[in-house]
Amino acid sequence: MNPESADRSWLRNFHRGFLLEGYTLTLVRGLTPREYLDRIGAQTQEDCDGFDDFIARNHEFQDDQDSWGDRMFVGATPVNDEDADWVLVLEINGGIEFHTDAMKYATRGTRGVSHFLSPNAVSQFSWWEDSELRTRFEGPLHREGSTPDHLLDLMRQAGFDLETGAFGLENYLALAEELTGVHLTANMLEDGTYSTGTVEIPTEQ
Repeated sequence: MNPESADRSWLRNFHRGFLLEGYTLTLVRGLTPREYLDRIGAQTQEDCDGFDDFIARNHEFQDDQDSWGDRMFVGATPVNDEDADWVLVLEINGGIEFHTDAMKYATRGTRGVSHFLSPNAVSQFSWWEDSELRTRFEGPLHREGSTPDHLLDLMRQAGFDLETGAFGLENYLALAEELTGVHLTANMLEDGTYSTGTVEIPTEQ
């Protein structure tokens, strides 16, 4: 493991590897949780006190759906740091960014980053500025967006191997920290008070 990612292995170990079954983690600057949910058009649900409560409510919500994925359950919690002005957003499995215009609306006038892992181990990192997708990639050698090469120096600092394309989930965390200044920890997810909502996923034609 790269030295840059040595203190980020918690992502793989969190709740005995629960997140490895699929997650999306998003950071957006300068919004409250409710402002974020309003921007993405979420239908408001009750707040959740901590990760366990969020997971239980997510399971209840998904069990009540006729077809999994018609709507997604999302939680947003403020980053509790005196120097931070970000909202942390959690989805289990996820899909809001990739199937809706959520990040376009959420990042109007501000910055957002998101990283995603699907149940079949497809992963992706996205960087948005003022409603514009600047860079998106799974591995570091295949990038898209309006400025696909802008992050190369930061990607190296975050431990991505730009020669071989090697990377891990810890490198996503490190790159998110480079872009936001927010050092995500297990406690942030564990102890967060989540404002929650549900977002409709359009049916693909």
